Amino acid sequence: MERVALVTGGSSGIGLASARALKAAGHKVSIVDINAETGQSIAASEGMHFVQADLTRQTDCQHADEDTVRALDELDILVNNAGMQHRAPLEDFPEQTWDKLIALMLTAPFLLTKYAWDYLIRSGHGRVVHIGSAHSLTASPYKVGYV
Repeated sequence: MERVALVTGGSSGIGLASARALKAAGHKVSIVDINAETGQSIAASEGMHFVQADLTRQTDCQHADEDTVRALDELDILVNNAGMQHRAPLEDFPEQTWDKLIALMLTAPFLLTKYAWDYLIRSGHGRVVHIGSAHSLTASPYKVGYV
């Protein structure tokens, strides 16, 4: 059965691979990314919907869910994948960057899930997937905001 999936960070890496896998499984896919040019290009070539959003902003999280439903009629699967990292020694790590990391990788998945909740429940098939990655089993130098 065809479902509708929203994948954040869907223009590259794990997000793009997830979006492609969902599309290959027969689902309609909406990719959400901050990069409008790349996102629009990928969505057009892959037959997906694109939503440009800065997920560090509450209003953009709400817009991503609502735009997906408006364009694709429902929302069944939410893949919270968007992320970033900043490499710097702790003493040089900008506090504003820390705030942005927390907003993108902790607050955004909470908000996206909250705003999608009614759609997911109504679908009768709602699923939420949170993506996390680690490049190794040990911490890497200067990745205090990532590992």
